[in-house]
Amino acid sequence: MLGGCGSDNRQAARIPDFPKPDDSSRVEGALRALTRAINASSPASAYAKRAVVLLALGRVNDALADINEAIERNNNAGVYYLTRAKVLRELQKPANALDDAQRAEILGVNTPELYTLQGDLLQQQSQYDKARLYIAKALQMAPYDGEAYFFNGLMAAKQGDTAQALALYQQSLRLKPRYLETYNQLASIYRTLGNLDAALTYSGQAIRYFPNNARLQYGRGLIYHTANRPDSALACYLQTIRLQPAYYQAYFQVGLINQKYRNHYAALANYQKVQQLRPQFPRIDTYIGYCHEQMGQYEQAVAAYTKATRQNPADRQAAAGLWRSQRRQYAGSYNPLFLPNSPTEPVTVEQKRTELDTSRVRISTIQPKARVSVSESDSLRRAVKPIGQN
Repeated sequence: MLGGCGSDNRQAARIPDFPKPDDSSRVEGALRALTRAINASSPASAYAKRAVVLLALGRVNDALADINEAIERNNNAGVYYLTRAKVLRELQKPANALDDAQRAEILGVNTPELYTLQGDLLQQQSQYDKARLYIAKALQMAPYDGEAYFFNGLMAAKQGDTAQALALYQQSLRLKPRYLETYNQLASIYRTLGNLDAALTYSGQAIRYFPNNARLQYGRGLIYHTANRPDSALACYLQTIRLQPAYYQAYFQVGLINQKYRNHYAALANYQKVQQLRPQFPRIDTYIGYCHEQMGQYEQAVAAYTKATRQNPADRQAAAGLWRSQRRQYAGSYNPLFLPNSPTEPVTVEQKRTELDTSRVRISTIQPKARVSVSESDSLRRAVKPIGQN
């Protein structure tokens, strides 16, 4: 139980502990009770407890406001600094979080949770040797702490020891089967290794535990995309967007799939959504320009390609697209250079023959001197392949 010193300890007896986050009715009841306690006498312990509830619910900024208030009222409670360290970690401020975690240790907090947290924060800053010492200390106190095994696995993966990382992640999963990040890492590693069946297995297990997690749905979409199953990938990306409408990476992947099927109107709408949510998304103007070009909207294509080339003069596809769109805008036929579906896919060039204006030129038919039979020339049997194919 979180609590402070002096009068705060007496107040804490009347402040309820918080329930599990998945019990929504009890969570709301606990929040109301804590708010009443705060309104009545504003004890630091009530703010600290409410911060823990808010953090568990994902309301990180609200949790930070409450724990800051708790520390302002009582700056000698180590557990308050531990809570704030966890909040700051969620806000991706590992250096500040580590300062608070160390302050919690100085103030007498001696728990596996604190040492595991410190190990995580240190590995985020690439201090692996020191991080391992804290993780080892946590495991001495709690040998079955699945989260500690996870962070050891994370360090092994970062240092290139994939086999050790997989073993540690699987041990973490046995000890803590509902730890989301373990599933994410296992699925990601197996996808990278090309073992897509294993990646889908871990992804499916995670989704059974966390059916409303957008990141899991997106990760499963990437696995299907890697397996060249675009329809299954598309279903996962659309589910990601339903769960988290601001998930811009999912819109981009939906755009790529529609582009693959030459559904340029849908692709454009998704690329524009990416641009709206993430204006600095790499090369998004090139993709937008390409869609406009393919739909014959050359003025818009020129504008998008121009913006892309100004932002990145080395973007050769944007420069080529700008030349084609300007030429098409004012002239006749041209050679379309199709944008690839991924940065690693080779560019395919399809040539289009310019028609000859026969109204200005008199053409005389040249008669061949002899007829060439099929049997005399193997070259007539060969199929002509487009440029770029073997």
